[in-house]
Amino acid sequence: MHEDLQQLARELRKETCPPRVLDEVARRISAQAPPPSPFRYGIAAALAALVVLCGIALWRWPRGEGAPRASEVAQKEALLRQKHYGGQAIDRAQIARQAEGTLAYIGQVMVHASAHSERVILNEAVPPLRNSLETAKNKIMNSIEL
Repeated sequence: MHEDLQQLARELRKETCPPRVLDEVARRISAQAPPPSPFRYGIAAALAALVVLCGIALWRWPRGEGAPRASEVAQKEALLRQKHYGGQAIDRAQIARQAEGTLAYIGQVMVHASAHSERVILNEAVPPLRNSLETAKNKIMNSIEL
């Protein structure tokens, strides 16, 4: 009986699958597989890069604590008005106050914009991305199990 098993094993090693069976398997696999989309990987890579860049930008963005408030700017203006300057110094002081007020306003606008962008990214961009990654994982796992 032991010799019969060895002979059977040698014969099975020599066996090959007929080409018609291989062709049928290839036809069934290609019929089940969805057609590849040329932009699928490009869009996914661009979206992932955008999310990473936005995350880095928000992480590195200065917080609102350092930006002067409008009341601080008004107090500084009042102090500068109380001081007496010569003709040319008044113009420079006024220009400095206007520039400081403008920069403070721009800083506040940017802080509000960053907070809004953070909410939009966290509430609208991250959940679909998380769902698409979960869907991709499930598809990969299902195809491996088949």
